[in-house]
Amino acid sequence: MITVLLNWLYIAITSFGTGIAVLSFFSFVFGIKKTHNTLSVIFAGLVFNTVYAEAFSLFGGVGVTANVILVLLAGAGILINRSCVSYTLISLKEKLFSVKVLPYIYVAVIILFAYGTSRGYIHYDTSLYHAQSIRWIEEYGVVKGLACLQLRFGYNSSAFALTALYSFIDILGQSLHTTAGFFALLGAVQVVDVYKVFLKKHVRHSDFIRIGLLFYLGLIFKEMVSPASDYYAQILIFTVIIMWLDALEDKEDEPNVKVYTFAMLSILLVYAATVKFSIALLVLLVIKPAIMLIKDKKYKQIGVCLGSGICVLLPFFIRNVLISGWLIYPSTIIDLFNVDWKIPKGVAQYDAMEIGVYGKGINDVTKLDMPINEWLPGWFKGMSIVEKGWVSLTFVCIMAGLIYFIYKLAKKNADYDKLLIFTVIVASGLFWFFSAPLVRYGYGYLTCIPLFVDGLLCMELVKKTNDKKALYIAYVTVFVLVGLYRIKTVGYDIITTLGEPYYIAQEDYENWPAKEYDLDGHIIYVPEEDALIGYSQFPASLMLIDIQMRGDDWKDGFRYKDYDAWLERSGVNE
Repeated sequence: MITVLLNWLYIAITSFGTGIAVLSFFSFVFGIKKTHNTLSVIFAGLVFNTVYAEAFSLFGGVGVTANVILVLLAGAGILINRSCVSYTLISLKEKLFSVKVLPYIYVAVIILFAYGTSRGYIHYDTSLYHAQSIRWIEEYGVVKGLACLQLRFGYNSSAFALTALYSFIDILGQSLHTTAGFFALLGAVQVVDVYKVFLKKHVRHSDFIRIGLLFYLGLIFKEMVSPASDYYAQILIFTVIIMWLDALEDKEDEPNVKVYTFAMLSILLVYAATVKFSIALLVLLVIKPAIMLIKDKKYKQIGVCLGSGICVLLPFFIRNVLISGWLIYPSTIIDLFNVDWKIPKGVAQYDAMEIGVYGKGINDVTKLDMPINEWLPGWFKGMSIVEKGWVSLTFVCIMAGLIYFIYKLAKKNADYDKLLIFTVIVASGLFWFFSAPLVRYGYGYLTCIPLFVDGLLCMELVKKTNDKKALYIAYVTVFVLVGLYRIKTVGYDIITTLGEPYYIAQEDYENWPAKEYDLDGHIIYVPEEDALIGYSQFPASLMLIDIQMRGDDWKDGFRYKDYDAWLERSGVNE
């Protein structure tokens, strides 16, 4: 737990340093003078640091050298932007001490989430491939054809590069995995902002989304010790929607400030797509700042934003191609590269089909195209009561939202900003539902969609009745009930782990039984049971029948040696 807190302090300082430089640059480009929100600064820094780690991995392992350079960059960012740093910290201090009890709440939240990040359930996929993926980045950076060694290495996520950057393996001798918990902590900070509701007795639309974030953070509390990309992605969904709604409702911001805020959030969405590419449809929210910039003929700002988006995406796509030979593995729609380490098309298609059927609760790949009326009942039946509730509420609220906006459009008084948000999150949610509807991949949609619509309808009702007090009482009641439910579940998670010895060091990755095999004169480990391997037995593969090394060293990469034999055994045809 102590190592988690120290690691978080380092993450916060380095992210603040690079983030303040990034936002100061964009403030200059947009011609605004703005005291930056500390949370926004840290998110901007995390984006920069992740892209930096991915770019660094193209040339070698992400370890001490990468961190030395990062410290220099962060230090330069702070020194060059001293006045901006001063204003930001003053603003933070004013917020912290605006309510006497607020600093104590933040300290309690930090300790609580550090406790949750120090121990808990190591996710199945972490022992399957997350830990090994991170170790490859720590030691070698990116390796050509790594997905040939194990297909799941092709599920490239920028979150793994960020975790490797902050793992401290070369210093502590243990690979820390605290970044998912750090993202959860940033989410908790956003939930704490609900204090404004109690203070001002005024509910904003974004406060409804905070209820969903509170629910989700309690859900992953015992699992955020694992660097699973799902957690980062879902928290980013909540974050962007909350900040987007706040920006829409902030009457004090000038037009330049608003377009700047929406542009920054759009870049954060591009970053989110590199964490989990399946949420890429959310990037369509960029329509709003794009229209604003084009309307005002701000071509320089458009160019900078487009260039920034490309900079965020470029190392991610390069890593994809080097790892699997595909731009977006396991999708084979974009087929641009003919390299010797490329995953055969049939293999990639089979892998994609497995993901799709697994999400629908089906174990037979041949049933991928099963009609919805056949797979939906079994999919729904396999859920918990709470999950069934969220799924049902989501579909009801989608219909309610459609009726509401159709009515508003007919009356010609629709709020097009809210319509855009509704359209984009519903489209993204439906893409999740029809592609790979595993519930843990979709909690951001299953909570944000109904809460967004509920907030929309409640705000509309308040406009007509002017009864803000009723809304306040109803909101506080729901928030308290969800909070009490989460206090119960998180309390149970804490009580059942109090005896675990992780008050100084963080719980390490799990390690599973494996056998040693020879691959071109090198030792490689193959799991003995259930495909689980962990971190220490490295490198590992699920099977070695069709794999060969591309050179004399691991860094030279891997490739398939007998694709035809694989096709014959698997029964897959291109």
